[in-house]
Amino acid sequence: MVKVSVIVPVYNVEKYLRQCLESILNQTLIEIEIICVNDGSTDKSSQILEEYAEKYKQITVINQENKGIGLSRNAGMECATGEYIGFVDSDDWIDEKMYETMYINAKSHNSDIVMCLTHLFDDAIQEYKPSDPYFALNLFNESFDNTVFDHKLIKGFFGVNVTCWNKIYRSKFLNVIEAKFPKIDFEDNIFFYKTYLNAKKISLVRKFLYNYRINRQGSFIDAKNERFFDIIKMHSLLEGILIETSNLGRYKQKFLNYQVQSILNRYNQVDEQYKKEFFDIIKQHFLTKDFSPSDIDMLNNNYRIKYQNILNSETYREYEQLEKNQKPNDANRTKWKITNYIMKLLFK
Repeated sequence: MVKVSVIVPVYNVEKYLRQCLESILNQTLIEIEIICVNDGSTDKSSQILEEYAEKYKQITVINQENKGIGLSRNAGMECATGEYIGFVDSDDWIDEKMYETMYINAKSHNSDIVMCLTHLFDDAIQEYKPSDPYFALNLFNESFDNTVFDHKLIKGFFGVNVTCWNKIYRSKFLNVIEAKFPKIDFEDNIFFYKTYLNAKKISLVRKFLYNYRINRQGSFIDAKNERFFDIIKMHSLLEGILIETSNLGRYKQKFLNYQVQSILNRYNQVDEQYKKEFFDIIKQHFLTKDFSPSDIDMLNNNYRIKYQNILNSETYREYEQLEKNQKPNDANRTKWKITNYIMKLLFK
């Protein structure tokens, strides 16, 4: 019986692919299958995958035209036979005991989802970064160890790590809730909240088992400008999940603040040439949503001002001038910087 199916989407990572595959092949958990989805690679990734598939029977390769990382993961899930499913990005690598440790935890708690901690490796300087609170799951204190929980027990709903690769998921659970990655960027967010809000039993392994490579040359961050436009679609899908799971009322205030915060964080990161187009999209989105007075009252003061500045501005330059005239307090400025830092890490 396959205990864990490991899905690896692959696109032009010839420099890193061997390290990734070796780290999965060296797992102390023997009963795994490795499903590599070659997403139209144009470098030597295809040859490397063929080489490993011929040598190791537990590796299956799916070749497809380029469809993006989300649909590649979906293709892998359709072929998975394991009791649990895990994901590894093809430029990352994992601890040799990762899946054994997480599988034992899952079985002992009968978990739908198990999470672990993540090391950040800076490829530009070839060094590990200091432990980051978001990836070290600092939101979960000691009371979450050796137990199970669900979303209702966690205070910082939108502060939870949304990445799919530091987790394993019960396959039957994913099938029942029909969890899939959407064909947009920010696909991790939608998959995470779909699973997170439906899971009855979540557990935590407080060990650094996943190695996440950041600042590598040729990574998706090079194309971040166009990708950021998908933030609007992401929030529409997320609102649908909150409604579908009857959680919009519970999280509405947090969702509204998160929506304004994350959208404007992306706006601040795009290059100048994209700002006019992105501003127009953001303003149209807020006009379409037509926040009620009670919705606006739910925004904290800083986000309320930013939201109103958007609606009161005819152009992005007018909006930016209004922003310059504001003097956010130190607490809001610090929170904004922290969120901005996390978003940059997620676009490695």
